[in-house]
Amino acid sequence: MHIIIGVITAIAGLIWAFVALQRAGVDLNSLNPFLWHRRAQWKKKYADKPIYSLRNPMDVAGLLLLGVAKCEGEISSEQKNEVLKIFEDEFHMTRDGASDLLLASSYLMRDEVYLVDHLDKILERSGPAFTADQIESLVSLMQRVARIESPINEEQNKLIQATQDYFERLKANPGTWG
Repeated sequence: MHIIIGVITAIAGLIWAFVALQRAGVDLNSLNPFLWHRRAQWKKKYADKPIYSLRNPMDVAGLLLLGVAKCEGEISSEQKNEVLKIFEDEFHMTRDGASDLLLASSYLMRDEVYLVDHLDKILERSGPAFTADQIESLVSLMQRVARIESPINEEQNKLIQATQDYFERLKANPGTWG
């Protein structure tokens, strides 16, 4: 009987200690390893900028085409119309779909000043989904956009070359064991 009273007293003491810690401002949920793991996964998945979480090759291609156009500064109406035409003709999109892709791409680029610096992070999730034909088409479209108003400048050439280099590295090292 005295053992049962001791166990009940110990349980009551633990409960009292937890309540006192909680009233003092200590978050007891921070001690839960399962909650910590879920929070770490959530942070890893959603803490990045949206530009780094693109998985669809068409979305990334639209972003890179707009990035090439913006290398000269702000995008002109001629560049905008040409990019929309490329979206419609090459991506087989409707006028509304092309406008939506252009708007989404410009929204994602609003905080990015220089795409070349973060190109690996931008292409990390979508890079393996690109086919060889899509890569070739993307590079030629980037060159086409770069030549809209003037010859290709140094910044545009860097972005195009960095894109080619990324895909060459990706296809050269597929990461398989055998």
